[in-house]
Amino acid sequence: MKQSNVKSKGPFASKFVLITMLGCFSSFGVAKAEPPYSKGDWLFGLNAAKVFTNETLDSISAGGAPIPGAGVNITDDTTLSFDVSYFLNSSVALNFFGGLPASANLAGSGSLTGLPVGETEYGPAVLSLQYHLSTNSSVSPYVGAGIARILFLEEQGDALADFDLKDAWAPAVQVGMRYQMSDNWFANADIRYTPFETDISGTLGGAPVRGKISVDPIILNIGIASRF
Repeated sequence: MKQSNVKSKGPFASKFVLITMLGCFSSFGVAKAEPPYSKGDWLFGLNAAKVFTNETLDSISAGGAPIPGAGVNITDDTTLSFDVSYFLNSSVALNFFGGLPASANLAGSGSLTGLPVGETEYGPAVLSLQYHLSTNSSVSPYVGAGIARILFLEEQGDALADFDLKDAWAPAVQVGMRYQMSDNWFANADIRYTPFETDISGTLGGAPVRGKISVDPIILNIGIASRF
C-alpha cells in the first residue's frame, strides 16, 4: 500500500526564500555594458545547503507478505555543497555539483509508526548544462538541467538488520541567480530538484524485508562563487 508523507514547510519555504532573494538582488542590479561571463571562464562555488525531502513508501513486504498502511519518514539535513562551471560561451556552461553527504534517519510511519528503520549518509553527484540569461546588470539568473547519481554511504540499521539502500539515477533541474560583487566574486542562490526511486532491503526479526521508496529532494544552496 502506498503511503505519502508530505512535509508542508520544506519545499515551499525554500522556493519562497529563493524568490525573495531574487527580488532583493534584482533591486540592487547595476547596469553593465558586458555579460559577466566569457568563453573559457571557470567558476567555483561553495554553498551552505539545506536538503528538504518528500518521500513515499511505494511498497514494503516482510517475509514476502505486504505490510498494509506502512509509510516512512526521512529527516531533512543541512550540509555544504560545491559546484564547478565551465563556460562554453557567455551564456552556456557545463556544471558539476557535489558536496559533503547529508545525513538522514529513516523511521516508520502509518502501521510502522515508532519503528526506527536506520540511518544513512547520501548525496547527489550532478552533471548539468546551464543557460545564463544576459541582463546587462549585476544580476545573472540561470537555469539548468542534467542527470544525477544518488549515492548512499554508510547505511546503519536500527530495527532493520542488514539495512541497505541502492544507489539510483535521477533527472536534475535547477533555477538560480548570481549577483556580481566584484570582477571575480559572486553571491549565489539556487534550488536543485532531483527526484528518484531507491530499493530498500534488510531483515526484521529474521524475516527478509523488501521495499521501494520514492523521494523528491529539493536542495536550497546559498553561498559565494569565484571566477578563475
